[in-house]
Amino acid sequence: MNNNNVKKMSDSLINAYTVILIFLFGYFFKRFKLVSIKTARDLSYVVMYVTLPCAILGGSSGEIDLQTSMFFILPLSFIVGLVLPLIGYFLYRKQPDRCVYTMLNLGGFNIGNFVLPFMQSILSPEGFIALCLFDVINAFFCFGGVYCLALYLNRKGFDSGEKIDLKKILIELAKSITSYCCILSVALSATGVVMPKEILEPVKLIGSSNTFLCMFVIGVALNFDMNFAGIKRILTMLFLRYGSAFVIAIMIWTLLPFSPMVRFVLVAITFAPITSLAPITAIRCLPQFAEDSANLNMMSVITSVIIITMLNASAPLFLG
Repeated sequence: MNNNNVKKMSDSLINAYTVILIFLFGYFFKRFKLVSIKTARDLSYVVMYVTLPCAILGGSSGEIDLQTSMFFILPLSFIVGLVLPLIGYFLYRKQPDRCVYTMLNLGGFNIGNFVLPFMQSILSPEGFIALCLFDVINAFFCFGGVYCLALYLNRKGFDSGEKIDLKKILIELAKSITSYCCILSVALSATGVVMPKEILEPVKLIGSSNTFLCMFVIGVALNFDMNFAGIKRILTMLFLRYGSAFVIAIMIWTLLPFSPMVRFVLVAITFAPITSLAPITAIRCLPQFAEDSANLNMMSVITSVIIITMLNASAPLFLG
């Protein structure tokens, strides 16, 4: 193994234990009553509307040759984003509460807060654009798409206190600032337009706090006092999520006509953790499952840390 490969593996491991360390910060801050769930809920808005958009915009730089075929990533993202929550619906449609919980935690990928920082050391400009294109649609699912789909399909047996109709769905999707930022980032990179330094530097500085804030919020929501039913739910969800991801990853790598870098990025995305917004959404409509959702999110992050660290370490084998 040459020095470059050793460095990539070292960088991946540093990212891995840093993410877990931030989780633990949040957890122990709550345990020592320095912060509360209310604090986490308030900080979640800072993540969604400030730091994550800045992290995405801060990554757009340099002109690339954006091939028309890469726009196929958009419908691919839509299909993948739709299939996962529908698996949950067909498995648990006769148990509305469990069905909503499963759909919320199967749909959406934590790309901006996990895959982006994890893959940053090996991402080429082409790989970055592939990631942004996938996240354009993924962000719509994370920011209200899966939530509206879950409540709409379970409207007869689940009372969320909200009326879900076309207007409500459009309002929820319109909140997806992340998608707008991904579109803008793709446009800037494709045209070679670079933001002025006076704008770019503050954006990068704000975006650099994104990973910490997001993981800290999830850490605050954690609760390790799980009963057998909670552990069983988490293990079932992990099996569904990563079993589906494995099948999708094989199909992406063997069937899609993209470059090795683009396919490698898409495979890494399929093994991304459950969106960090899932526990926040659970607090909103399923407070009885909020701690389960947070614990599942952490276990998902740990699972993805192991898988994506292995992918990063073996990147030279895939990319040549």
